[in-house]
Order: sequence, then structure tokens, then C-alpha cells
Amino acid sequence: MDQAAATTLTERDERFAACLGKLEELKAVKARREVLEERVFLEFLRANRNRISEFPLLETEQQSLMDMLLRRAEGVHPGHDYLREQFSEYLIELNHYAKAKSLGNSAQQEELAGQLERVETILAKAMQGAIYATSLIKDNFSDAVIRHFGESSLVKIDEITATMVFDEQYWRAYLDRFIKEEVRGAYDSLLAERNYRLLREGQQLIFAVPFDAVLSKIKGTTKAISQTRVQSTFAAGAESEEGRQRVETALALFAKSDLPLWEKQIDRDDLPFAAQVAAMDVVASDYLTAAPGADEGILDVEAKRAYLAELIVALCVGAAVSLRMVREDFARALRDFSAKETTWLIQSAGTFDAAHLGGMLENLMELDFAYLLREKGEADAGRIQIKITRVRRASRAAIEALAEAGFNKIRRKQFFDDDAENEAYALFRSKTPAEFQELLQLFQIEPELARSLVGLWESASFKVDLFVCINLLALGKVVTNLSARVAEILGRYGVAPSGAAAPVRTRREA
Repeated sequence: MDQAAATTLTERDERFAACLGKLEELKAVKARREVLEERVFLEFLRANRNRISEFPLLETEQQSLMDMLLRRAEGVHPGHDYLREQFSEYLIELNHYAKAKSLGNSAQQEELAGQLERVETILAKAMQGAIYATSLIKDNFSDAVIRHFGESSLVKIDEITATMVFDEQYWRAYLDRFIKEEVRGAYDSLLAERNYRLLREGQQLIFAVPFDAVLSKIKGTTKAISQTRVQSTFAAGAESEEGRQRVETALALFAKSDLPLWEKQIDRDDLPFAAQVAAMDVVASDYLTAAPGADEGILDVEAKRAYLAELIVALCVGAAVSLRMVREDFARALRDFSAKETTWLIQSAGTFDAAHLGGMLENLMELDFAYLLREKGEADAGRIQIKITRVRRASRAAIEALAEAGFNKIRRKQFFDDDAENEAYALFRSKTPAEFQELLQLFQIEPELARSLVGLWESASFKVDLFVCINLLALGKVVTNLSARVAEILGRYGVAPSGAAAPVRTRREA
């Protein structure tokens, strides 16, 4: 046996001994099965740390991984059954190996060690997929937060990572320490600058706030943020022909596997995401390049490819389960919002990739600002309504760049209105994709120009305005001094001191 093989054998035996020692220790004290599984699972993770890239060093992260995959995924993602089966098989093989070792049967021990190592490696690859996926999501979210809230965010991010288990509380900490703090600080600033309007419309008094005023107070950064090793490796799966081939192979193997993953609906983007995560691992390349060695035949290679395929599927399952659990935890952290709003935020987050997270954070700030306004009017909830208007917009620079393609001033007026409050943008006249398509057909827009306009529509940001609508008629039925009560309500919003006369203007005067 050469030195490398001897070293590998020693490392393997050390892993087995560590997990076996923990198993026997727990059996000796008659630990409950749940406790036994958790402790052995954690020992398995630590024993295999040298075989798992980006292994989580913090105990909170290791605990999070165990809890997410072994416990909380049950009944949430069908891939949990696969993970449980793999772990159960590992425990069975570990017991068989221990028995042969105790009997001193070296031949049988070595045979069982080979079986145990096979199961161990499959389980380790499932852990690898989960670790890659969760690391990627954390890195992407941290980058989005830094871009929106500035470099000073790093201190808070590091604190959250070091102290919070990666579950609902992790996301709640982000919401509290960034979204809520920043939105409330921005609200105080726009009040100080009187960057709002008071309008009278029939029997309603309207306190109107442009959301752009909130965003303008939140100082992000335009500096380039270096990618982590996980982010760059994941991106490589889409940037090269070889990378795309690995991803396509992983996707095909995952889709045709016999796993019971289709009993519950899998989100559309989950499978490509899981396949791209699996493509990060060397086994995806090994599968594509597997060829007969000096002492191997075709059947040996087919057996090797079948085993590599198992490892790729394990990577995919670990990634898919983790992504689903992150969504579930994130959704639970959004408990201040309605079910419809939560669904919208989850959808806008995509697979927690960079392309979606920037927009999702702005959506989150918008809804949190609406929540703040509802909270301030809670005492009169039946007589106060919060309304939000969202209009697609495009920058004037992007619109003017289409002039050479035939998008002249006359055509612009057919598709866009001026934004009186922000000269840098123009507002789409169409409210829905169907209305937009009708305009393209009505004015017979040339195919090339139409594609450019569709691109503007799909990438458009939104002009968002929030309105606190106070129903004066309903309010007058429950109070004797309407002016004083209106002033009190506005005082809660910081617009006028409690008890002061309410400054009311009509929409035309405003």
C-alpha cells in the first residue's frame, strides 16, 4: 500500500472511530433516539470537515445545518425522506462495522468499511450541497444589504452570522437591524424636511408620502464587492461551456432519479439552482470524464459513473432541501405582513440570487413602510386606510437611447408620461403587460424597437406612493371635536402636534 493510500485509510478510520465513539457513548447512557441522531449527525459533520468545502466553522452554523436537514425539513420538502434514509443507512452500516471490528474479523471488517465509506460519502455530498446552497444565499443576501445600506453594514452582518442560528430568527435579525431601523430613520428625516403632502379629497383627508423620499435617505454603496469563493464557483457554472455542461448533466440526473421528490410541488427555479450547486463539486467533472483506467473495463466505468451519479443526486437534494427551508424560514420572519404580501416577497427573492435580491429589499422596505403607517393609525384602524400606488417607470436616458431605433418624441408620448416629481424618469402609461402589448401592436412598433421597449418594461423600477386616507365622515360619527381628533391622528404620524389644527388643503390647492 502506498503512502497516500495509507494516509487515506488512517483518515477514514479516524472518521469511523469518532462517529462510532459518539454512538457508543450515547447508547451507554440510553439517550433518546432523537438526541442520539442529533449528536451523531453533528459528529459526522465534524469528522468529515476535511472532505467538505466551505465547512461551517461556527458551532451555531453546524447546529443550524443539523436542525434544518434532520428536523425542520420533515413535512416541508420531500427530499427530507431521502436525507433521513441516507442517515439511517449510515447508522446501520456503522453498527455492522462496529460488530465486525469487535469480533476481530479483519476481512469482514474491511468489506464493511468499504460499504460504510460509500454511504458516508453519499451523505457527505448531501451535506456539501446544503452547505454550498446556504453559504451562497448568505453571501448574496449580505452583498445586497451592503449595496443598499453601505459598508458600515458589515459590523451588524458579522454579529448576526456569529450569534444567530440560521432559521427564522436569523432573518428576523436582518429585518429588525436593517429594514426597520433604516425605514424608521428615513421617515423621521422626511418629516423633518416636510417631504410629504396633505390633501383633501371629498370626505377624505390624505397624508401622501413618496417612497422615493424614503429610499433617498438610505445610503448604500456603489463600490464593487468582491465575490466569495462560493459565489465565483457557482457563477462559473453559467459562464463557460464546460460549466453549463456540468449543470445540464446534474439537472438531467436529478430529474430522472427515482427519488420521491415529485409528490409535492417543487418550485420551478429549484431544480436548476440545485443542479448548478451540484456542478460546483468535482464529482460533476469526474462523471463527465470517467473512462476506463489501466485495470478497468467498460463495466467498471459504468459502475463508477453510477456511483458518481448517486453523489451528484445527493448534492442536488441537499441544495434543494436547503433552499426550500430558507424560504420557509424567511416567510416566517415576515409575520408582520399579510399572506399575499409574504408570497410576493418570496417570489421576488427568487433563489436568493443577486439579480432578484436588490428589488426584493426595496419591496420589503416599501411594505415595512406601509406597516409603519398602519401601526401609527392602529387606534383608528376602522377609519384609516393605507393605499399604495405602483407605476412602472424608465429612466429618460434609457428612453432617449432608443431615438436612433425610431423612438421619436411622438412615439414617446404614446408610451410614457412625464414624472413631475422626478425629471430623471418617465412613467409607463400602460398598467399591465396586456395593455403594453396592445400599444405595441396598435402603433405597429418595429420588431427590433419592440424588443428594446419590452426590455425596458421588464427591467423597470416602480414609482411608489403611499397614502394614509383618513375617512372624515366615519371619524365624525364617533367624535365630538373632529378637528382636534384629526390633529391628534396627524400628530401620531408626526405631521402636526397633538391637538393642533390640521393643515388641510384640497388636491387642486396642493
